[in-house]
Amino acid sequence: MIKNLKKKRIIFFLPNFARGGASESILKLIKFLIDHNFSILVISIGKNFYRQELKKIGCDISEISSTRSSLSLFKLRNLIKEEINRSFQKIIFISNIHYANVISLISCFGLKKIKIILIERSSISELNIFENLILFLKNKFIFLLAKYLYQFADLVITNSKYEKNFIEKKFKVNKIKCIYPPSIKMVKSLKKSKNELNNNKKIIYVGRLSREKGVITILKALSELKSLNFKFEIFGEGIEKEKLKLFVKYNDLNKKVVFKGFQKNQDLIFRNSNLFINASWFEGLPNALVQSINNDVFPICSNAPGGNIEVIKNGKLGLSFECENVLDLKKKILLFFKKKLKINQSIKRKHLLNYVEKRSHQEYLKTINNL
Repeated sequence: MIKNLKKKRIIFFLPNFARGGASESILKLIKFLIDHNFSILVISIGKNFYRQELKKIGCDISEISSTRSSLSLFKLRNLIKEEINRSFQKIIFISNIHYANVISLISCFGLKKIKIILIERSSISELNIFENLILFLKNKFIFLLAKYLYQFADLVITNSKYEKNFIEKKFKVNKIKCIYPPSIKMVKSLKKSKNELNNNKKIIYVGRLSREKGVITILKALSELKSLNFKFEIFGEGIEKEKLKLFVKYNDLNKKVVFKGFQKNQDLIFRNSNLFINASWFEGLPNALVQSINNDVFPICSNAPGGNIEVIKNGKLGLSFECENVLDLKKKILLFFKKKLKINQSIKRKHLLNYVEKRSHQEYLKTINNL
């Protein structure tokens, strides 16, 4: 129930509001904006994983019943029109991720009294990845629509400078800015004794277990390093889990690889860990990579399109390897343990301020108020 229609209204649209980095970032931002007297409506297609948590903090929730995002166009447009007919001081529609952005721009076409912000939380380069002809045609269509439609948004926000430069160049979008995600609460000081961890060789992965996350690349590299006394812990869930478990079984890695499932507590994830590996084919700006550095767990990440290389500050705060290159990753793992590499604390303290929650939220607040 909306109590005060004089407030500024923000509509967040994320089709798949499931557990993950993008949803967590949106949830944090929503909490902040509610504290600053904004009224919030969250729209998803199908079930919203965070429904109860959002309702507790005073959000309005709408779950569109539709089998596909593209079929939700008219329902979404009707919801937006209903919002426009209410007496809000201002209405800002915020869409998240490329295919949702395209749907949003089409749904809002011709509607007045609404400002549209598109957020690119992933990398639009992912549309270049496909498994079959149908997916190729679908991705190509979304890319072409985005290339034409993004210019009609009031603002495009990316969460990495890489993506900002890409969209500026490829889409000729002028109204665009980069705001880093709220990956951490604060920059931590070094606490753990690295001398105690040097013999541990505990490696971790944190994230969704889907094909594009490249976890199989990590397992292939580690299968060639069985002589090392390591333990690899995988934190996350996803459709690739059973395939990954079969690889572990058939490559005699059962004693070295542990599937830990989803774990929200960072202290439990990063405690006593030496090395964090990200092997994604593309990224927006991965919170877990920022968090690994903040917890002084040395990172190795792929040089995939997106924010990976920005987070490790072009190699000053971690190592990178060629995307999907098992041999290159193997070499970087060996280099880390041979050199006993550590995170530079002075560079870390300054660089990670970019990803502090308060700074990110203040930048969003300033941007929204100035729109």
